[in-house]
Amino acid sequence: MTTLPTPKVKAAAGTPAGRINVLDQLRGIALFAIFMCNLSHLAGASIDEGDAVGTFLARAIDVLFGNSARPLFSFMFGISMMLIFDAAVRKGRQPYPMLLRRMGMLLLFGALHVFAVWNGDILFMYALDGFMLILFLWMPKPLLLLSGMLLFLISSYELQAAMSPEISNWLLTFSPSNWIYNGISKLPNPDVFFSNTYLATSFGELVLAIEHLTFFLFGMYAYRSGLFVRLPKYPRRAAGIGALLLLLGWTGKYMSSGLSSENAWIMTLHPVACFSVTIGAVLLIVGLAGREGSAASRLLEPFRAVGRMAFTNYLMQSLVFVTLFSASGEGVFASLGVIGSLPMTAVVPIGLAFFALQMVASRYWLRAFLYGPFEWLWRAGTNLEWPAFKKQSHAEGTNETRHTA
Repeated sequence: MTTLPTPKVKAAAGTPAGRINVLDQLRGIALFAIFMCNLSHLAGASIDEGDAVGTFLARAIDVLFGNSARPLFSFMFGISMMLIFDAAVRKGRQPYPMLLRRMGMLLLFGALHVFAVWNGDILFMYALDGFMLILFLWMPKPLLLLSGMLLFLISSYELQAAMSPEISNWLLTFSPSNWIYNGISKLPNPDVFFSNTYLATSFGELVLAIEHLTFFLFGMYAYRSGLFVRLPKYPRRAAGIGALLLLLGWTGKYMSSGLSSENAWIMTLHPVACFSVTIGAVLLIVGLAGREGSAASRLLEPFRAVGRMAFTNYLMQSLVFVTLFSASGEGVFASLGVIGSLPMTAVVPIGLAFFALQMVASRYWLRAFLYGPFEWLWRAGTNLEWPAFKKQSHAEGTNETRHTA
């Protein structure tokens, strides 16, 4: 029997080999944050200037989650890439073909979602980022951190606004997004490119992917640095630093979204404030829930199941809402809904109730099944095999393997 050669790569030292439960909780919280940011668009909510409560809710969601939810999910995605890479290496498998298949599957789901279901999709963008991340997997920790910091500086146009024109223009020459745009502008008829829905949307997703790549790299660096091994040993310190970063980030976001928005320095520091919220959330949750069995871990446990099924739950959010609300939807789902525009005061309770339902449904689903339905399909395409689905069949297969051995 011929066996595949072991890849000439090593798993990161000082990182956990098994499943990290706090990652599922973080993923569930990130999913909730993204859902709240998408909620008004998903439901086609109306925001009347005379509706003080609705305006307050919209602003509160923006300050709490806006421009921090995607970076948080990107951070988690970078960690997942490293987890899959290390798991494949430990099992003696070739990690790169596996990751290419995984991103190819995600790109297919994302394309179907963004063009046929809802144009607020993030799966297409994340797949593009996943392909780019494969180029960074070999990097040591210092180089990963340096790459993330440089990309953050190049991609943060608000930060560049505080710099001299000479420096900002010099940084612009290193922007991959600018390279791509300049390349398209040199086409014989670039207007044809941008007038095509599929090409223009794909270009926009690629630009977003490049701008978010920095957060994926920070996640990869955090995992390589043993964040989820070290921080649980110092829960109070991690939670304290996380809470401080959240407070500072929320304060900065509130100031930039309010009356002080005309202050150039406050607006310039807006991306820093958004990322402060992202890192603060990670440190706070890891500090509170990093130790299994703690009171905080039990309090956050409902997010664990919904986080394990984040792919399925994300798709269900858009599928349900574009079916219900006529102001949402794309492609075959455009104007399919039966409910017209509702105020934010009605949309937010509906969204909270739906997410609570997802938390309950995810918990009961995972009592009987090993994965969510889309997670199972994604895993099958990644590994080119049909994995066990039901917990009972999985247990029976494990027992048979043990008896055979």
